[in-house]
Amino acid sequence: MPGISSGIHIALQAILAHAQTIEVIEHNVANANTPGYRRQSAILEATVPSPILAAHKGMGAGMRGGGVRVAQIQRFNLEFFDGRYRSVSASAKYWEARRDILVQIEATLAETSQDGLINKLDQFWNSWQNLAGDPANLSLRVSLLDDARVLAEGFNRRWEQLQQIRLDQNQAVISQVEQVNAYADEVARLNKEIARVFSTGERPNDLLDQRDRVLDRLAELTGAVAHEQKNGEVMVSIGGHVLVMGVQALHLTTRPKAGDTPMVEVVWQADTPPQTVNLAGGSLKGILEVRDEVIPQQIQGLNTLAGQMIQQVNALHSSGFGLNGATGLPLFNGTDAITMRLNAAVDAQSLAAADDSGQPGNNAVAMAIAALRNQPIAGLGNVSPNEYYNGQITSFGVLTKNATQNSSTHGLVAKALNDQREAVGGVSLDEEAANLAKAQRAYQAAARVLTAYDEMLDRIINGLGLVGR
Repeated sequence: MPGISSGIHIALQAILAHAQTIEVIEHNVANANTPGYRRQSAILEATVPSPILAAHKGMGAGMRGGGVRVAQIQRFNLEFFDGRYRSVSASAKYWEARRDILVQIEATLAETSQDGLINKLDQFWNSWQNLAGDPANLSLRVSLLDDARVLAEGFNRRWEQLQQIRLDQNQAVISQVEQVNAYADEVARLNKEIARVFSTGERPNDLLDQRDRVLDRLAELTGAVAHEQKNGEVMVSIGGHVLVMGVQALHLTTRPKAGDTPMVEVVWQADTPPQTVNLAGGSLKGILEVRDEVIPQQIQGLNTLAGQMIQQVNALHSSGFGLNGATGLPLFNGTDAITMRLNAAVDAQSLAAADDSGQPGNNAVAMAIAALRNQPIAGLGNVSPNEYYNGQITSFGVLTKNATQNSSTHGLVAKALNDQREAVGGVSLDEEAANLAKAQRAYQAAARVLTAYDEMLDRIINGLGLVGR
């Protein structure tokens, strides 16, 4: 009974094929919310037909179909979308890292609040102006000394806070380097597994999903670029330098940065001598740039302003006389923002407001110091102290605004590209429900065919051949 046996085989093949199709749909539905999962589909194809044997030529025409089989489990993913998304996400994370640190610095400087340094400068100048109006007033002298102390502490605190933020980012660099190395090891491990499965002619779809998630993260951290090889492995590089080649992962490391202790720089561990990593993008690049460029510029600006304030105010104050005849006393000690202190030797009586001894009503020195508020100073680029600091804060505000805008713009582009990836490879529950209904009906039909053959065989075996019994 060649027809019946081949029919049973075709029905069985159909049941098995559509059962596997249902399993794939179930896998998609189960991972509908899994980050990075790419939907899969069972690709069905007709099996190779077989010719009718000569002995059976009279029993039918043509070639006998072999039924259906699952040719492969297709993974819906486009490498072009992956590469484009990783490039844009690296830029987005670069700007996002810059924005986050700059916003933190902006909050630390607090120039939009009453605690801003510009307000402390104004109060300091106002106190000298008030003292000039009544040089012998002890309460005004005490108030001025307090404002001078607050100004010095304002410089100290901002320097310390900026330095602490820089140290925090230094730790973030070390942490992210460790993450990059861990991800590189993971890619190398997955390369080995994927290549092994590819060698058998199969496609390790779930392993490919895992590797793509790791590659996305590497791009976000360093701007890493991945190129797939014919055997299924990927080669990953950062700034033209190989990070992962086949099953081998190279590592980044950190070492003390020359002349900038305790900061570290990122280098290639295997290079001799170690070469600095050329980052194409990503959050690590953003952190390093702010740590090594923006924050030092802010600290240098504070030091320059504090140094000039100390030098200019001390020059005038040392030349003046206090109510008690004291002279030659600097108002501030120190040379920069972190060392600036109110001179403990200066009290209300010795605070110099006059340019000559024994003249309580003389306000010449007080007027001269108050005039520094609007006086161009060569050491500040021929601008006044307030103008210098306002210029520094304005430039910093432009940097912050630029980082915020670029972070938003690149983030939106990255989101749009990821949405495109999801449109191709994401799981649609509505679509999966429709596919499940089709597979279910096909399975039921194949099962009904098999049942029909079972009934036919039962009739032939048990219902025929009764003559002569």
